[in-house]
Amino acid sequence: MLKELKNSVLNVYGLTKNTATNEYMLVFDEFYGQRSEYKGRCANCNRNNTSEAWCQVCDLQKATQGWTSGNKDVDDCINEFQLKATKYEEVIEWIPFNRLDNVQMIGKGGFVGFGTVFSATWLDGKRVVSGKAVNSYTQSRTSSCVVALKTLPGSQKNFKRSKLMGYNLEVYGITQNTTNNEYLLVFQYADRGNLHDFLSLNFKELNWKSKLKQLVDISKNLIKIHKAEYVHGDFHSGNILQNQYINGDLISYIADLGLSRKMDDSDLEDSVYGVLPYVAPELFNKHSYTVAADIYSFGIIMTKMSTERPPHFDIKYDETLVVKICSGLRPEFAKGTPECYIQLANHCMDADPSNRPTASDIYDKLSGWYKILNNGSAENNDELTILKEFQSADSVIPTLSTELPICSKDELTSNIYDKLSEWYKILNNSGAENKDELGIIKSFQPADSIIPTLSNELLICYKDKLTSKLLNFKNLSKPINSLSTELLKTYDE
Repeated sequence: MLKELKNSVLNVYGLTKNTATNEYMLVFDEFYGQRSEYKGRCANCNRNNTSEAWCQVCDLQKATQGWTSGNKDVDDCINEFQLKATKYEEVIEWIPFNRLDNVQMIGKGGFVGFGTVFSATWLDGKRVVSGKAVNSYTQSRTSSCVVALKTLPGSQKNFKRSKLMGYNLEVYGITQNTTNNEYLLVFQYADRGNLHDFLSLNFKELNWKSKLKQLVDISKNLIKIHKAEYVHGDFHSGNILQNQYINGDLISYIADLGLSRKMDDSDLEDSVYGVLPYVAPELFNKHSYTVAADIYSFGIIMTKMSTERPPHFDIKYDETLVVKICSGLRPEFAKGTPECYIQLANHCMDADPSNRPTASDIYDKLSGWYKILNNGSAENNDELTILKEFQSADSVIPTLSTELPICSKDELTSNIYDKLSEWYKILNNSGAENKDELGIIKSFQPADSIIPTLSNELLICYKDKLTSKLLNFKNLSKPINSLSTELLKTYDE
């Protein structure tokens, strides 16, 4: 038997005996099947590496030693994920805060669970494997690089969520702000911002092929979250990040997992948090969070992909809107949006959670459409219909209006223009021809001195906010689907 084992993929070395229990034990290389000559040779044990420039036995042991955060719970959390690494680039680190430079706040959640996001320069750079030829792989680091930081209330729990749930952005480690002692997750910086802002800036340049690619990425992320038996709990366009790589590929990632929870977690069962239009209607009736709630949010995101406009932009985000949503109101679609797309989005937004598709169903459907558009050809009449619908929708995009109605009823009439021109002329000449003009100059000059003291923070209109809030409403009717044209309406501007 020993002879047979020695010739197996286990690479058996021999037998030993446990002197305490008198049990005989097999001595073998657990990772022998992963070792390869082209991956290089471990300098410590002189065996072939298990991946490029990485020995699963020796390098993993080195990674877990020689550092400490000063907090045993945090150390244990980092160690737990380090022990799961199978490549040099996957190793999670404790990152001293003094190795992060130019820390700047770039986002803040509206509720304590959401945390604050910063950008920073990581002076040490991220882990990479250098070398392309056989036996020339070496462990290395990039030069300093820009990273994102996110505060972690209950750091260990939230860090585990970020990793266990298939957080597709690269996670580098944990650090601690030495000023306020807050722990922060250090992860990949998404250079194209969130989906909400990305659509606002680029909507007219995006064709349906690009939009479908983004939705394919998002649905693929959602599959990973749900397969890990989590629900996101705060899924909206502000929590989807965009990153453009050197080769030009634009990839979408689901982020901000601060309110994610296990499917059987009832800690927040009686409280609803989120951006109101993205919250599934059954949650307002005290139903538990389920994966179906995330699917509803995905349907709302699909409507925003169609129009660019915030969902229900023309209605105040309050109890009146909640009542309308429970009565079947859904966001509009842009003129020309393909019928198959509208049907899938409405399927996601069905009032009955049990009728909604799964993330895998959505991914399969979107991937099929994307493949047709990417190939630019159809294999049957059904595919030809889909291709023509999306091509037709592309031709409509340049004609769509994405401007929101102006809140004020005032209009810039010719009289206002004349008055403003008159004031500008007086200030530009820096002289007054009469007492009225002198009074105008004296009014504007003190105003100039106040400008440096003014706050430049924008007061964002309610319809454009993406701040998650506590949403508790009472005595609401059971959610239904609308049978009126309101559910399927499109705008024609």
